[in-house]
Amino acid sequence: MEKDMTKGSPLPVILQFTLPLIIGNIFQQLYNTVDAIIVGNFVGKEALAAVGGATAVLINFLVNLFVGLSSGATVVIAQRYGARDPEGLSRTVHTAIALALAAGVGITVLGVSASGPALRLMGTPADVLPHATVYLRVYFAGSIASFLYNMGSSILRAVGDTKRPLYFLI
Repeated sequence: MEKDMTKGSPLPVILQFTLPLIIGNIFQQLYNTVDAIIVGNFVGKEALAAVGGATAVLINFLVNLFVGLSSGATVVIAQRYGARDPEGLSRTVHTAIALALAAGVGITVLGVSASGPALRLMGTPADVLPHATVYLRVYFAGSIASFLYNMGSSILRAVGDTKRPLYFLI
């Protein structure tokens, strides 16, 4: 409990906190773009269609779910940190990590098993469906790691550390 963002001139403190957040958001937006560039140049048009379209909708849903759960945890953790409540902070952090693990496992199992049926329900063309299913299953297989990264980043941000989450992301 060493970082106090209420001390010092506000502008440098705000910039020091937000600049890594802005850079991190740019890097996160590049993920799908880089996937599309690599797949489009080296695999083919069906694979490129698999990276966009219906899979992008499901991936955006998944990312927003990660961010939403993490944001909620950030608020509670920041309150405990600001109140200088180490016991409450410890319980909250442990609960957040447990939630990330449980949600990650649940989303992985559900997503890997339901990728094909979900894409068919969304009207994915037959020539794109095999590529899209594989891409989505690989994406869902990484759900536990994504949930843990997002929750860990939120925990660090809640206590004022925005640099380490950026380093991990890069």
